[in-house]
Amino acid sequence: MGIPLYGQNKAGDDLDVYGRGKSNVIVNTGDLTLHADDSGSTILHNIADKAITLPPAAAGLKFKIILGIESTSGCNILTDSAADCFFGTIPLYCVDTDEQVGQSQQLTYAVSIAAPASYDAMKFVAATATIGGVAGECIWLTCIDDVAWHVAIPYHATSANDPGDCALIVAR
Repeated sequence: MGIPLYGQNKAGDDLDVYGRGKSNVIVNTGDLTLHADDSGSTILHNIADKAITLPPAAAGLKFKIILGIESTSGCNILTDSAADCFFGTIPLYCVDTDEQVGQSQQLTYAVSIAAPASYDAMKFVAATATIGGVAGECIWLTCIDDVAWHVAIPYHATSANDPGDCALIVAR
């Protein structure tokens, strides 16, 4: 589809390819594999121990994932393959019941793409001192090229005491 005439949708093929502007909400209660045409969706990850697998990396894909409940082992966000990776800064790592703060995780684009298989998963476990993932957390994912997903989490917390160095982005 080309760019239409005045008064019509002017986004052109971009909407067809990447789904930008989509207001779709997916309530997830099991393992979930996302597709490129799901881009723009908000996913309510409403299960403690299941994984979300992203589509193959392609520039412009975007997802918003909300943890609906406390995460346990198996609550993962995975790239499509070990050739894709995550990068970003996971903010100060806080305990959700106290004023204790751990060290944020800072992972640059250059480091991540140099060893993508080392950074192809985010593994959430709320009750751990180094991982975290409490109910209500929001994870914004934006794919910037055919390899790397940028991760933005405004608030990251654990329900364990004495948080340590955050290690959310890891190898599978």
